[in-house]
Amino acid sequence: MKNILIAIPCLLIGGTEYQTLYTVKALVENNYRVTVVCYFEYDEYMVDLYKKAGANVILLSPTGKRPVSLFKTAKFLFINFKKILKKQTYDVVHMQYMAPGSLSFLLFKLLGVKKIIVHAHTPGHIYKNKMVPKIIMKLSAAFICVSKSSEKSFFDVEGELFNKKLIKNGRKHFTIYNCVNIPNYIEKKNKENFTIGVVSRLVYLKGIDILIKALPDVKDKIDKFKVVIIGNGYEKEKLIKLAKKLNVEDKIEWKGFIPKEFLQNYYNLFDIMVIPSRFEGFGLTAVESMSYKIPVIASNVDGLKEIIDDGENGLLFNKEDSKMLADKILQIYNDQKLKNKLGKNAYEKVKQKFSYEVYKNKINELYELIVKEK
Repeated sequence: MKNILIAIPCLLIGGTEYQTLYTVKALVENNYRVTVVCYFEYDEYMVDLYKKAGANVILLSPTGKRPVSLFKTAKFLFINFKKILKKQTYDVVHMQYMAPGSLSFLLFKLLGVKKIIVHAHTPGHIYKNKMVPKIIMKLSAAFICVSKSSEKSFFDVEGELFNKKLIKNGRKHFTIYNCVNIPNYIEKKNKENFTIGVVSRLVYLKGIDILIKALPDVKDKIDKFKVVIIGNGYEKEKLIKLAKKLNVEDKIEWKGFIPKEFLQNYYNLFDIMVIPSRFEGFGLTAVESMSYKIPVIASNVDGLKEIIDDGENGLLFNKEDSKMLADKILQIYNDQKLKNKLGKNAYEKVKQKFSYEVYKNKINELYELIVKEK
């Protein structure tokens, strides 16, 4: 049995961590022995999910705190990586490219790891110096991006979906889309209000303020509607103040964190899902919503543009444009035929491109090549 080490800076409740969980499941189901090392912050709920998926989980920092300087971080990681690699030989290290991603890669290389798969969940344009990921790509066994637009922004060439021929022809970077489990059943619930869903961390890059700024225009045209916001984050209090300032606080329900296994109850309530992100490497919430036949209205950025075909399986609006977002919400509210079409087409696209089975097959095809490679 081959041994795989998945290295990730944190195991908190977020899209990257859930997608990494799917990677664990895919590898375990293909008879790899998987160990996950988390360097810093973690949530017990996520750690438990990883263990249930069949992974051995190593937490380097029991308190979840990070060292206060680059030197101390490097020393902390080097000592702990060395201990892990001394206890067990790993055929592949699969590294999530999150800060301190470049440092982690360098340390694994210094410690003699030959096969490192790098997995980037963000678009490359957020990095000031793209020479670093380009060098890392050349020294890695493979560099996975989660969308073709992200791959292009990292490497300045058109992104390509992974296939075996790419690796055999010497290409090291490619796209493997993130995934979701297709729900076993969808049971839409009858309700009085038109319900707008948001499932997101409440942080600046997710753009929830853009949605709140759109609500006064929506309120002028729709009497019975509500916005259900699921998630927590450092901007919550700021967003609540904004809603009060715009006199739309009565339209918003703040639900906080809800475990993934209970989200289905909410997806069955939502008429639409709004994803107003300022940038988005992929857009896992979009795909998850689409799997429940929910029309998604999303900002026209990065990976979201690849998930949503505007007017076919969802609607796109210009980033930061709250007025345009309000118009899109009203468009679906006023057109039940459009709403049904978008939901049906969204479900079909998820089945074809973003299902767990599709992802599992791609990851294991990649591993088959990397593990056998001399």
